[in-house]
Amino acid sequence: MEQHVKIIGILDIVFGVLGILAGIGMMIAFMAGAAGVGASGEQGAGGAAAVLASVGLIGGIFIIAMSAFEIVVGIKLKAYKSWARIAQIIFGALSLTGFPIGTALGVYYIWAMLNKDTAVLFE
Repeated sequence: MEQHVKIIGILDIVFGVLGILAGIGMMIAFMAGAAGVGASGEQGAGGAAAVLASVGLIGGIFIIAMSAFEIVVGIKLKAYKSWARIAQIIFGALSLTGFPIGTALGVYYIWAMLNKDTAVLFE
């Protein structure tokens, strides 16, 4: 089971980095869209631009924060910290909604983290 924990830790780090890049991309895209809407000169464009920029900023920050936490969990999984195992079970449950790849990964995460042999590693 040690190999499964290492694989999941690596997956967390890789997906965390990709998530940070996606969060940054989201913020850039929403800010560029807000600038375009604001520059249109239409009535109410300023308010719409502000809402668009706010949604992009808040959403991007949330994605970046969750992705950074996923990286930390991946690193701590490889160090066999018990709280990281619990966090990974939660990540696995949240991944189940992402059909088909997220569902497969979520099942793998939960199976590996709830295995009796894995629990011994984290004691």
